[in-house]
Amino acid sequence: MKKFFLITLTLSLMVFASAFAQKNGYRIEVKIDGLTQGDLLLGYHFGDKKYVKDTATVNSKGFAVFEGDTLLPGGIYLVILPEKNYFEVLVDKNQKFSVATSKDNLLENLKFTNSSENEGFINYQRFMIDMQKQSKELSEQLKESLSDSLKANAIRDKMNELNNKVLAYWDEVEANYKGTLLAAIIKAMRNVEAPKHNIAKDTPKYDSLVWAHNYNYNRYHFFDNIDFSDARLLRTPILESKINVYFDRVLLPMPDSIIPAAIELIEKAKANKEMFQYILSTLTNKFQTSERMGMDGVFVAVAEKYYLGGQAWWADQKLLDKIAERVKAIKPNIIGNIAPDLWLPNPNGKYYRLSDVNAKVTVAYFWDPDCSHCKKVTPELKKVYEKYKGKGFEVFAVYTQGDQPKWMEYIKANELTWINVWDPTFSSNFRNLYDIYATPVIYVLDKNKKILAKRISVETLEKILEEELK
Repeated sequence: MKKFFLITLTLSLMVFASAFAQKNGYRIEVKIDGLTQGDLLLGYHFGDKKYVKDTATVNSKGFAVFEGDTLLPGGIYLVILPEKNYFEVLVDKNQKFSVATSKDNLLENLKFTNSSENEGFINYQRFMIDMQKQSKELSEQLKESLSDSLKANAIRDKMNELNNKVLAYWDEVEANYKGTLLAAIIKAMRNVEAPKHNIAKDTPKYDSLVWAHNYNYNRYHFFDNIDFSDARLLRTPILESKINVYFDRVLLPMPDSIIPAAIELIEKAKANKEMFQYILSTLTNKFQTSERMGMDGVFVAVAEKYYLGGQAWWADQKLLDKIAERVKAIKPNIIGNIAPDLWLPNPNGKYYRLSDVNAKVTVAYFWDPDCSHCKKVTPELKKVYEKYKGKGFEVFAVYTQGDQPKWMEYIKANELTWINVWDPTFSSNFRNLYDIYATPVIYVLDKNKKILAKRISVETLEKILEEELK
């Protein structure tokens, strides 16, 4: 049994109600044995979220009707009971059908009238539940048999047979339901398989070459089974899942790899207006909020090309202004750029220029002695500084507030011998140049003051120093 939790959200992207108005509209009759009152909701998937489209009241015989004079956009819909458990139905070209089940066994007793596609869909779901159950059992058996190679190999053979059975079933469904949403869903779920390589096993760096062969194929063909002109796929959980797997697990986690891949995907999505809006909005949000270092550079590239480049036709001026503000804050400090220069005084009025710091690795450290997290990080950073300062490491520590006596007292009490500077007149613009909205913040710069890393922990910093100061 599945559970559905209603979420009230403000969408940043428009969800289209329908492509064309139709006089005959939709009529979905629902009969649920054991349910004698309450309201049913007709919801739908949209990416990884669920939204409500319609409501129908259940009579004393468990009968309710969802009805409207405009066709529903195609997709996987949800009939949601008062207890918030639900079952799924396909809504495609035929939008006049009946479904019957029982309250206590929704999936097991589900039957459709006048919808062969939904009959195929429910059979598919039941088949996959059985396959998943068998797969789980085999996985448990494999864990218990790893010490016995013969038995383990036999179990692996059974797992391969099970996988082949699933693929054969998918082939059958696609063939029997060609041109339907069900067939499109099955195709979209398939993973692409790299063609066989012809790399000889005695080739130097054989494993690396095979990895590169498979990586490059997945890099350029991962979405081959997705029809980007088919907006019905937006109202399924499949596309969002594919996008996350591609950017989080398939691609190398570097902006230089991800930026062109993101732009290529957005360009493919132009095959359908709604698809383009969804994928651009999804990727923009994904990279703007990513905790993975360097992904803000992907956000800047995508935002500049499409939102600030005038291609996001749905974006109002308020949204464009917010995006422009974030781009302005992030762009100067993208990883790989030369760090914005700072010329600031120490407590005694002697000025230091960041670009003049002579070190193999420099940390620009933005901090405040009153900041609770800084009180933990600063001593940790001091230990790392003392360990590596003789190997070409320096810290350019910028005090972000204006209480000079308190700052000087902390420096003296904690014997901070690195370069201590501040901005008494707040004229250097360091907050905007380095996007400092909280402290502490660590930027790691190479000998040419190119940004290697940012917003990292001291633990991560030490790993970088071990590599850079060999």
